[in-house]
Amino acid sequence: MKIDIKEKNENILLGRLEIKGLIEFEGVTPSNAQLTEVLAKETKKDSNLVVLKNIYTDFGHQKGTFSAFIYNDLEARDKIEKMTKHLKKKAEEVAKTAAEAKAAAAEAKAKEAPVAEEPKAEEPAVEEEKKEEAKAEEPVAEEKKEGDQ
Repeated sequence: MKIDIKEKNENILLGRLEIKGLIEFEGVTPSNAQLTEVLAKETKKDSNLVVLKNIYTDFGHQKGTFSAFIYNDLEARDKIEKMTKHLKKKAEEVAKTAAEAKAAAAEAKAKEAPVAEEPKAEEPAVEEEKKEEAKAEEPVAEEKKEGDQ
C-alpha cells in the first residue's frame, strides 16, 4: 500500500490536521483500520487520534482517494466526532469493567476496614465506662454535702 498526501490543512480552531491524498494498493481495498494505522505511522501520531472519513476507489483501478482528520488530543476528538454504535458499546464495556474493578477494590477495603475498626470500637466503650464512673461519683459527693448541712 502506497500513500501520497496531496493536501494538508491545519484547523487550529478544531485542533486537528485535515488530510486528503491518494492511495495505491494491491488486491482488496484496504480497511479503515489498516489505512488509519498507516496514516498514524506517516504522521507520527497515535492511531486513536486518526479519524478516517472516507476512501473512494477508482472503478477498475487499484487506487483511490481518501480524507482523514488527525486530532491533536483525545479531548478534541471526543468533542467533535460522533461515536458510532460499536465505539459506544466498547466505551460502555470499558466503563463497566472499571466500575467492577472499583467495586472489587471497595469490597477489599471493606473487608480490611472492619478488622481495623474493631479496636476503635472498643476504645469508645472504655470512655463510656469512665463517664459512667464519673457520674456515679458525683451524686455521692452531693449526698455528703447534704449531710454536712
